[in-house]
Amino acid sequence: MRRISAASLILLIIAVSSIYLPMAYRKLFIPDTEKTHLLFSPVTKKFVYREQLIGDIPEEVRSKADDHHSEIAYGDQDGNYYGRLDFERMLPFIYSKNMDMLGLLPIEIDSRSFDIEEIKRGRQVMEMTPEKLRKHSTRPSVWPLLETDSGQARLVLPDDVFRMTDDRMEFVNADSNQVDRELTEKFTRALLKEGFSFPARSVNSRVTVLKPFDDGVFIVDHDYDVFHVKRVKGEPFVRKTSIDRDIKTRYVLVSENLRKVYHGLLIGQDGRAWLLGFDDYETIPLPLEGYNPDEMDLKILTDPLYVTATWSDETTIHGLAMDRSYRPVASFDHTMSRAADTRAKKIYRALFPFSLDLGHRRRGNMEISFRLGDRTAVVGIVAALTALLTVGSSIRKRRPKPYEIILVALTGLYGLIAVFLVDPER
Repeated sequence: MRRISAASLILLIIAVSSIYLPMAYRKLFIPDTEKTHLLFSPVTKKFVYREQLIGDIPEEVRSKADDHHSEIAYGDQDGNYYGRLDFERMLPFIYSKNMDMLGLLPIEIDSRSFDIEEIKRGRQVMEMTPEKLRKHSTRPSVWPLLETDSGQARLVLPDDVFRMTDDRMEFVNADSNQVDRELTEKFTRALLKEGFSFPARSVNSRVTVLKPFDDGVFIVDHDYDVFHVKRVKGEPFVRKTSIDRDIKTRYVLVSENLRKVYHGLLIGQDGRAWLLGFDDYETIPLPLEGYNPDEMDLKILTDPLYVTATWSDETTIHGLAMDRSYRPVASFDHTMSRAADTRAKKIYRALFPFSLDLGHRRRGNMEISFRLGDRTAVVGIVAALTALLTVGSSIRKRRPKPYEIILVALTGLYGLIAVFLVDPER
């Protein structure tokens, strides 16, 4: 019985250690580093970036850091470094407020003059992250359908929400939790009239009232047709879009930008991305080579001259600049400084052959995941075995048992801690 208790305690110590020791090490020695900001300069026609450097800081970067931390580098695709103000001057469409305050606007680029108002009118940003996809999302499958034409200065949330069942668009009063049969019948009938095929595959909307206007929701039906649905003065507005069902729309990132050039960004089942035109639902393909919506962040930045796409995983960021006709004009790939294999990361991999991670990097909800280390962990395991056979034998006045050697050989530091704390022989 005592040995069973000891074995249980050893396993518990190993489990707890594999959660909190790696977590504590990362907090102390491997700080979180934000991703590199990659942008296309309409002035120099080159990609430029702002990056937090990890490891050794080049002397040229230090010499440029007059008004910011020296680990922040402002560079370009040719390896040149700049001071912050020179960097912002290369991006007048991004830092337009600063440029205006410095009296640098209007600015002439490519024989065209741009003042701050024209820059504002021509700018739009869309950001796509993996957790927006249904596969990775934790949000409940109910959505509010805002009143698009409320006659008020600001948008307000309705008293009801809707969900897509196998055969209807069902509205539920949020206060009474009762199905609103009249509204359900009205919207379901409107969908069927437009040719909607139940059940729906996805509902896509921007759930917030903090936006300049409401563009409704985009619902993908069972046949991959996409329907644009709004509530206009309490009545359904349903339009079957011209989006090709062969795209197999997976997600629509609704933008709701006052430019009203795009409804947003469309992601297909195969991971390809399209801009979705505002007036006619035209799909404009984006040649984003290597983009994986399940793993990568994507940003589309439109300015008065260019459309720039950047997409990145944990180590590499890619950039593609296009003219306003969506023809590529420049591209650049950059390994981010956060990918640097520092001494702290090498020690981490040697110390911890595996870890149990709590939570999720993006969503923040509670999850437990197992992460296996790499071959570097062999160094830590050999060190743990050496400690067990030498220091351990000396302290405990006995040679380690075979099961203790096996345990440490399999779990490294975790097992070493466990056998030191729990000794069934005592």
